[in-house]
Amino acid sequence: MASVDGLVMGRKTFESVRDMEGVPWPYGDTPVWVLTRSGVEVPERLKGKVRTTCGTPQEILEQLAKSGCKEVYVDGGETIRDFLGAKALRRIILSRIPVTLGEGRPLFSAEQEAQLTEVSRKTLPGGIVQVTCTM
Repeated sequence: MASVDGLVMGRKTFESVRDMEGVPWPYGDTPVWVLTRSGVEVPERLKGKVRTTCGTPQEILEQLAKSGCKEVYVDGGETIRDFLGAKALRRIILSRIPVTLGEGRPLFSAEQEAQLTEVSRKTLPGGIVQVTCTM
């Protein structure tokens, strides 16, 4: 997080993080933009840290650039897929956590996965494997 100027996430991801009991806000003072067309409740403790927006990935990145963001972290399955589809990502860092979730939805289409080039891989505590890829 220290290397990014802002964070973009979908509404569902925001609501999951926002509603974690007893967990401090993981993004510190990094500005967060939540993508939503229907609005989302931002608690008082996050006002000034969280903004809502909508638009295409390019429109969102232009909006963030105007506010001074050069390096942006994108989070949330649908949001990542949208940014990948718009070719708006240069680098992807995947953290694979060894937990079985069921079927779920793949993060990438076969075509998108074929465009990824692995540049590094490291194992973190707890069996987490972090893979960095470029597009």
